[in-house]
Amino acid sequence: MDINDLRKQIFLNSQYCTYYNFNNNTVLAGIMRSNGYRYSVRLPEEKLKNVNKNYRKFTTIMNCVVALEIILYIYLVIFPYYTQLMKLPFIAVVLLLSLIPLMALYLTYIAVNYLYENYLSRYIGTFQRIKFKPDIRYIDEKAFEEYKKTPRKSVFIVAILLIIFCLYIITPFVITSYNNKGKFDAAIKLSNSYLMFMPVAPEIYAQRAFAKYNLKQYADAIKDYQKANEYSLSDNFSTDILGVKVSYLPYKKMLDEFDLAIDAETDKPFKYYLMCEKANYLLMHKDYRAAYNIYTNLINLYNKGQKVFISPPSVHYNRALAASALGYQTQAKNDFDIAKKMCPDCKFSVGLTLIEKP
Repeated sequence: MDINDLRKQIFLNSQYCTYYNFNNNTVLAGIMRSNGYRYSVRLPEEKLKNVNKNYRKFTTIMNCVVALEIILYIYLVIFPYYTQLMKLPFIAVVLLLSLIPLMALYLTYIAVNYLYENYLSRYIGTFQRIKFKPDIRYIDEKAFEEYKKTPRKSVFIVAILLIIFCLYIITPFVITSYNNKGKFDAAIKLSNSYLMFMPVAPEIYAQRAFAKYNLKQYADAIKDYQKANEYSLSDNFSTDILGVKVSYLPYKKMLDEFDLAIDAETDKPFKYYLMCEKANYLLMHKDYRAAYNIYTNLINLYNKGQKVFISPPSVHYNRALAASALGYQTQAKNDFDIAKKMCPDCKFSVGLTLIEKP
């Protein structure tokens, strides 16, 4: 097959191929390309030009309606009920997200095709329904030459879709870059724009929450982390919420929040991590006795071979600080020595790691 035959084959499958002549009959294409309408005569060129023009109008209308249906389905069904959909059985999700839209699209094709058939009946006359099966041998050369000169609108549509896809992929990285550079206002503005079109993106809610946290908009940051939790299928941002609360809740209220989080956690290693964070919080607020007791408990668990999500050298170092403040100088010296022995190059400091940088 030479290049010209290949181009003709592409032409046959395009919406620009709207008819072919066979045995002095003209067969017109339907909106549904499998449908064909045969006339008992070869239609004049003027009529075919008008048919081609109106065929493209009908296909444009159909494509616009289909695009509108898809957008409405996404924004009125999928996005508002996203969390409920994700809780349904897999087969139910498949049915809702595929079969229902496909049925709606199929009905749209039928409706527009019916209107087009009415147009043909009025403009040209009655026809015989057959399969539309164009062949290279029956291509009208004038129609093919016109096709070669016609600007490809589809190229612009593909370009627009490609730009949208690139923006969808790249924008989260730009937001991350803004947060890394401390441009938190810019990160929030870009996140707002992204979420306007994609309101179920958990990573963007987390990015915006981080920016708001750094701007001391604590209540709004918690709402965004909650949204991220709601839409995320794998990540959990509960510790980030706890970390934001540390910044503005009163001391005793924050201790209650730590206790609630620790009691609710079923994964023991992560429970121990939360206990360690609570101990660090106590130490930062000079509640040395309570911090010392938790650190001792965690070290005992570690020495017994329990799996713990903590840094043993840091725990020994922090217990040394608590022990020193309580007057247990021998204990403090032992813990300092153990910490340095376990990690000679570590630069220890007391702090919380609840908020993870997105």
